[in-house]
Amino acid sequence: MEALVRRFPALRAFPRVDLGVRPTPVEERRIAGLRLLVKRDDLTSGLYGGNKPRSLELLLARPARRLLTFSTLEAHHAYATAIHGRRLGLETDAILVRRGTAGELARRLRRIAARVVEVGGGAGAAAAALALWRPGTLVVPPGGMSTRGAVGYAAAALELDEVPRRIYAPLGSGTTVSGLLAGLMLRGARTEVVAVRVASRVAAWPRLLWMRAARAIALLRRCDPSVPRADPGGVTLAVVPADAEYGAPSGAASSAVQEAAAAGLTLEPTYTGAALAAALRDATEGAMLWNTYCPVQATPDGSTAPPG
Repeated sequence: MEALVRRFPALRAFPRVDLGVRPTPVEERRIAGLRLLVKRDDLTSGLYGGNKPRSLELLLARPARRLLTFSTLEAHHAYATAIHGRRLGLETDAILVRRGTAGELARRLRRIAARVVEVGGGAGAAAAALALWRPGTLVVPPGGMSTRGAVGYAAAALELDEVPRRIYAPLGSGTTVSGLLAGLMLRGARTEVVAVRVASRVAAWPRLLWMRAARAIALLRRCDPSVPRADPGGVTLAVVPADAEYGAPSGAASSAVQEAAAAGLTLEPTYTGAALAAALRDATEGAMLWNTYCPVQATPDGSTAPPG
């Protein structure tokens, strides 16, 4: 929220908790011969970074005694919720829908969450939520998918010194992309956001993404009327599908991950690898890749930290 508060000081009163999220750098990298700018949101938080803490700072600001959230087997969102919730003294129950592949984060999640339940789909997730819920439970939507969750990424867009003419970002729940659209509108940018859809077509519906962006701005205006009204102006959105279904990364995405590693950047094939693959395919010099992925590594006290 730092960038938003600097531009609109009255937003200091907007409810949030401090999860250690700070502005992240932009680095220039040459990947597979293409000059790209990389927004290093893997470095959002020293505890566990990536795109999730930006939304959780807003979502966890409501009173709660425990948390309940949802994720896929890859568990990025559930893990981030559990580890940052623990920082606030809150236990987390996590419901994992069997999509994608369980990896290191899913294993770590089982060590820090109060309860982890695997289910087969949406109906199973709803039934598990009813069974796990108890008074005082704060339900954190999957991927932070909400108006309030998008506000964190409105702040992220304001961190940029300059806005490139094209920004590539992975699109799962749509929270990150909606927030970027909101922040880019607030600064009157002229750019195209290329959202690479890796999951649900419904969550990727452009009208829904724009509506959530506009509602995020309206929410900010209720706290500070000096915040401009939503106006797309020079901001455009292109939603493009990834080359493969969720959890089954394409050869292009896997190759993109390898090219990124050769340039000193750690990505994963489902989200950020798919976004990079799209950027490499379009070959737009000077475009920006929004790196929402945070690989974890053990620290001496057994917690986690993003790579430095």
